[in-house]
Amino acid sequence: MANRSRLIEGCNMRWWFRCRLWVWWGGIVVAVVVLLALVCTALTHTYTNYLLRSLEGPLPADDPELLTYIREELLQPPSSEPYDLLEKRNVAQILVEESEVFYNKSLRTLFKDKSDGFFVEAGALDGETMSNTLWLERELGWTGLLVEADRTAYLSLITKHRRAWAANVCLAPTPYPSKEMFYIYPHYPGPLALSLGFKMRSMHGLTKYNEKATSSSWFTKVQCIPLESILLSLGVTRVDLLVLDVEGAELAILGHFDLQKFNVLCIEWKKKHEIDSVVQQFKKRGYVEAARLDEDIILVQHGSQYEGRLNTSTHS
Repeated sequence: MANRSRLIEGCNMRWWFRCRLWVWWGGIVVAVVVLLALVCTALTHTYTNYLLRSLEGPLPADDPELLTYIREELLQPPSSEPYDLLEKRNVAQILVEESEVFYNKSLRTLFKDKSDGFFVEAGALDGETMSNTLWLERELGWTGLLVEADRTAYLSLITKHRRAWAANVCLAPTPYPSKEMFYIYPHYPGPLALSLGFKMRSMHGLTKYNEKATSSSWFTKVQCIPLESILLSLGVTRVDLLVLDVEGAELAILGHFDLQKFNVLCIEWKKKHEIDSVVQQFKKRGYVEAARLDEDIILVQHGSQYEGRLNTSTHS
């Protein structure tokens, strides 16, 4: 009887351990199944949302997820550190362009009594060379948005510690984000290389809008974001000055949203025979020509405080 009892007790113990083992493995299997189900559900949910939104067409400029992405991933906030500028050491200032003098004089006349304004400068280069907005920050306390698609120029820009938001993107020629081909002229050493400095990079731009891009140019794809989307992500509803130096893409960039939030526009248009036609297009959208020097145009919103302050058109 004692042997039989011990045998039964041993069997019960083995059965108990087997049950615990089955329960343990069963728990692991259930946990894995639940985890896989959650992952699959999450992936399916994200995919479904993306699919449904894609069926409706390209992302709208005010898409909430797009605006969050711009704020969190693309925008560099204004710096509070001391400026780190080349100033007199900037070799690009050895040769001062006539257009630089024109813009500086004209904008100082327009904004001489305007403090704490907001600007947008697209084609900002290194944030110092040929900048039309740096003096507004330093002398009148402005802030704004600096846009530069050229990665080399942008990396230099953010070292200047500008008091403005910065983005290493191009402004989209469409009302939705896109990837566009960007051309970069090869910079061969030459007699002007030293004196031009970052000015040599000012001729880069979107390939489809510039006939001068050649087989010797370098090409890369860049992320383009609608200006409207960037301003929405910043909560900006009024822009005192918009400077566009984007090598031919100006009309495409400005053609798909309301311009009434911009007081003053500075635009460079390389095809001089088209400038009068371009000015007429902006007149139809509520702007008047305030000044012109060759291919550089300044337009102000009709009825704004800036209308009539300038009368310095020089056609050639």
